[in-house]
Amino acid sequence: MPNFLESLKQIVNHHESAPDEHALPRAAAVLLLEMAAADAGIDASERKVIERAILERFDLEAAEVRALMEEAGRRQRESHSLHEFTHQLRTQLSSEARGDLVEWLWKVGFADGRLDRHEEHLVRRLSDLLGVPHREFMRRKHRAAADG
Repeated sequence: MPNFLESLKQIVNHHESAPDEHALPRAAAVLLLEMAAADAGIDASERKVIERAILERFDLEAAEVRALMEEAGRRQRESHSLHEFTHQLRTQLSSEARGDLVEWLWKVGFADGRLDRHEEHLVRRLSDLLGVPHREFMRRKHRAAADG
């Protein structure tokens, strides 16, 4: 019997330590969805920008992105804090990739044709939590607005 219990313990430990390949794109999607929801609702243009960001940045298939968006939406609605997501992204993404994420946050904000003060405040706060310097934050805002 000890062999069975030891085997079961190894299986459980392996499963718990297995990396979640979708953890980073899911964390990014949660932040992007939070940005889209900042102006009282997520519209189709914002959702399209978010899906494009996840497709381009994380090289996922469309079906994976749809499933990821569902899960990220659930987590975004249930989350009481964005710190777990920003911490994960800050520690696991390069500074360039974090800057790219801030640019996508701006693109989501601009997607519906107007940037309101709640969106601007949120992207500023998320940029700080992601460790993106103010100069880079502003540069990314201007790039996103020019693409807009």
